[in-house]
Amino acid sequence: MKNLKDQLAGIAALIAAIIAIGGGFVKYGEVMTKIDVLEKKVSKLESVDTSHEHPQEEHGHTKMLVNQKEIELLKVQIEEIKLSTKNPLSN
Repeated sequence: MKNLKDQLAGIAALIAAIIAIGGGFVKYGEVMTKIDVLEKKVSKLESVDTSHEHPQEEHGHTKMLVNQKEIELLKVQIEEIKLSTKNPLSN
């Protein structure tokens, strides 16, 4: 009976090892798929034409977005100042 238990334990260990190895191969496949996707994106980004033949002033959309964020920050800072002046314990 002990011999049978030892054999079953050995078989269970072998099955566990096979499952673990299979899981490793699955994870390897997932990683390789992600790497392939990233390589495709990088190659697309590398092939983008970044030469600009127009004046720098035409990039007003970037300046506008930066200004919007600065305005948002200033509004938040103003609200913080208002709240701190209303609180007598803040001094």
